[in-house]
Amino acid sequence: MSEHCEQEEYMADIRKKIIGLGASGQRKSYYPQLQEHIAELERTNQALAQSEEKYRTIVENIDVGIFRTSPGDDGKIVQANPAMARILGYSNVEELISHSPIDLYIQPRHRRATIARLDRDNVIKNMKSVLSHKSGRPINVLLTLKAHRNEEGKIEWIDGVMVDMTVQERARRRIEEERARLQAIFDTLPVGIMMIDSTGNVLMANDSWINIWRIENEAEAGFLDRYVGRRVGKSERLRREEWSIARAFRGEYIFDEEIDVQRFDGSMGTFLTSAAPIYDRSGKIIGAVSTIVDITSRRELEKELDDARSRAEMYVDLLTHDISNYNAAAMGYLQLADMSLDLDERDSRLILRPLEELKNSTELIANIWDLQRVESGREKGHPINVATMLQQVIRDHMDVPDREVKITMQDDCDCHVIASDLLSVVFSNIISNAIKHSQNALVVNVKVSRVTKKDYNVIRIEIEDDGPGIPDEKKEAIFNRALMGLSKPVSRGLGLYLVKRLVADYGGDIWVEDRIPNEYEQGARFVIELPAAPLEKNVENFITECNGPGRSI
Repeated sequence: MSEHCEQEEYMADIRKKIIGLGASGQRKSYYPQLQEHIAELERTNQALAQSEEKYRTIVENIDVGIFRTSPGDDGKIVQANPAMARILGYSNVEELISHSPIDLYIQPRHRRATIARLDRDNVIKNMKSVLSHKSGRPINVLLTLKAHRNEEGKIEWIDGVMVDMTVQERARRRIEEERARLQAIFDTLPVGIMMIDSTGNVLMANDSWINIWRIENEAEAGFLDRYVGRRVGKSERLRREEWSIARAFRGEYIFDEEIDVQRFDGSMGTFLTSAAPIYDRSGKIIGAVSTIVDITSRRELEKELDDARSRAEMYVDLLTHDISNYNAAAMGYLQLADMSLDLDERDSRLILRPLEELKNSTELIANIWDLQRVESGREKGHPINVATMLQQVIRDHMDVPDREVKITMQDDCDCHVIASDLLSVVFSNIISNAIKHSQNALVVNVKVSRVTKKDYNVIRIEIEDDGPGIPDEKKEAIFNRALMGLSKPVSRGLGLYLVKRLVADYGGDIWVEDRIPNEYEQGARFVIELPAAPLEKNVENFITECNGPGRSI
């Protein structure tokens, strides 16, 4: 009886736990809760399936090899993703896992050494390895491995990640090769180069830097305090922060700055130094680089050249002055003889001919003098009113003995240019040549105008005459100083070479054309174009540009 009761109680308890039935066998209201538990379980399974699908998608599409292998020489590749098969050159995962892991190593002992290390450390991160591609060629990879152990502590399987380093390794080799080439260039350049890092420490100084400064102990190259230099013409020694490389580290760019230096062996010299900051990608200064060129010998040659030029200018000054005086005296005596002596036409020509040659000689000497002033660079530019200068030149040429010469001028603008006073030589040469190389009555017309060319203005001066003109084949040659072979009627002597040289130095252009197109016998027209002077507020800067290095006005 007691056993029967115990059995009844046990069954009731089972019904209660399973389906919620009481002792009467009637179902309780637990069915909705069961449905809810089932629904929750289904949601959990669905979420797990989605998670597994995401994981599978990532593993199968990631560009990194993921794998699981078993240890030992007889180990197998248990799992692998497509990326690993592709990295090792296999067509698919199935082909890859048909091979043993030890087959993937060029040297089987490397696999054994890796397993031994993993057994000791349990995890290996970013280990560089060389595996065997399916084609047999070596392939550089980066391995990360983790050991999973059984209850006995032995490695049961190995999970790993493989990164193909072929591209990176190839890039690294290219960088190393490029660095080697740059280093070779760096060391063989005749220019001294030094680089510093963000802390001011010297990263490198090439051989030229060491040799130019004559440094015996290369370690001394990195201490700016040991360098001795002064700006040209200054007596104060440069402080550490005043050196070009230190200024470049503060963001300055220095180009071709001359400094007088005392080399490490005590000798003196002159260097040309440049420097620039080095920026990283974010725009932060991370260092600076400086270059030096030893121009000591060049400076000495320039000084010798300046001295020689000064002496030559002195000789030219003396020569032109004295010859001009001799010519003036000779012309005076000849003119006096022509006026005082009762000479017939034949004898008079014997006086007038040398008088004319002496005048030509005096004009040539004046041109040489003017050319020497141009070459020396002593003439500086300033604003010149073109019309005012032309009016004075015209007045100087109006009175021609025994000749009918008419000179007119048309001035359509208040035209200014930046030039030296030698600009009058340009106008005087052209007008005097027109008079000299014509025999009958002569008309010379001068026109001044402002012309716009693209985005700048020029002052155009046209000087035309109705003289014998210039043939087309000689229009270019007359501006060449090697034109002595030209015939007398068109020869313009050294004067027109000087004219073209002056116009070019003023930034302008000059050419000659027919006064009447295609009829050169009807006279010539000389056209001069010079840059128009800017507005008054910009004149000073314009003059500075015109008078800069290499300009002789």
